[in-house]
Amino acid sequence: MTLLASIDRIADDCLLQRIAKARAIMADSGVDVLMVYSHPRPGGGVLQYLAGWAARAATIMLLPKQGRGIILAAGPNNTRVFNQRCSFFADTRAYGPNAALDKLLAAGLAELGVSGGKIGVSGTPYMGAPLKLALDGMVTEQVFLGDALDALRLVRHADEVRMHQHAADISVAMINRVMELARRPETTPSELMTNAEFTGRQLGADSSSIWLATGEAPPTTYFELFELNETLGPKDRVQLGATVTYEGHFGQCLRTGVRGGIAPAMADAWSRMVEMQDRALATLVPGAPMQNLVDTLEADIDAFCPYTRATDPFRFQSCHSLGINYSDPSYVQAVNPERDRSKGAQLPLVAENMIFEIHPNFTIPGLGHICVGDMALVTATGAKWITNSPREIVRLD
Repeated sequence: MTLLASIDRIADDCLLQRIAKARAIMADSGVDVLMVYSHPRPGGGVLQYLAGWAARAATIMLLPKQGRGIILAAGPNNTRVFNQRCSFFADTRAYGPNAALDKLLAAGLAELGVSGGKIGVSGTPYMGAPLKLALDGMVTEQVFLGDALDALRLVRHADEVRMHQHAADISVAMINRVMELARRPETTPSELMTNAEFTGRQLGADSSSIWLATGEAPPTTYFELFELNETLGPKDRVQLGATVTYEGHFGQCLRTGVRGGIAPAMADAWSRMVEMQDRALATLVPGAPMQNLVDTLEADIDAFCPYTRATDPFRFQSCHSLGINYSDPSYVQAVNPERDRSKGAQLPLVAENMIFEIHPNFTIPGLGHICVGDMALVTATGAKWITNSPREIVRLD
């Protein structure tokens, strides 16, 4: 696998369709201008969805009900990229040392004729207090449209599937690089982590990271170099999850390699986890309740694992959606094992082109924390795995 000759992206006509849907939500809510705020900490979210790109800095989009929008981006470099990608529907202006964001926001709202009036907003919960206070003084009413705009992302386009597939391929390449290095006698866990993350970036990932666990019975997973064991032992497991974004679209794969032979208990546990994945995959049929995915998976884990979710020494979510957030907001409750079950009828249904990560994970005495993870794509007739990697324990000797 090599870096693409030219960078892929969401097509302009697809972005225009998304903008038209956002404007329909605005019209239903009686607002003439939508203000979308984006900060990289929760992911690109609605701004990435509408613009096709999100900077690693606070950004604001002002979208009028008709005509050209305005994007307020951090500094000349982010402004340059937004101009390259979004000039067909918006003008981008830089904020920074000589042009404060709140002042540019006030000027933009005045230009669009809504100073002191009513606007639609998205992303305001992530705004810093000074900027939010300034916005509150610029308009008399803010109609929160974030949930309605997030719900648009339940409908997936073929362009998005292509991005996720490339992200999946990069994550598998990272896993393969780790297993290749882990076969070498003198390789250290820190070398595994840094080489994997370099591989992801080399192959075109916007961001590339792994969590890693080593040892004969790893109790948990680690994200920082300083947390890792200094060396690999002759009977160690190498257990990792590779997470990347490609054009803002997430991909993830979880795998395990073993030195010194695969113990029968580990082989049995792995086989059971793969069966859990396949049973969960079978629930992803268009039109089915989305919560069937997590309910099936959690029931299978509970039947095999001696711990409950509450008492397990280390267990994280067993599945989640993948989109332009690690867990897209409109899917969160449907795949939450601790959701309010009285609201099942309000949860979304499975639909074609949705992407899910299915990664059963739990603790087994004597084995420690175990897991496997793959990306599933919903097709017209069901779902299929798109992380093109054998779901097998990798022998490292």
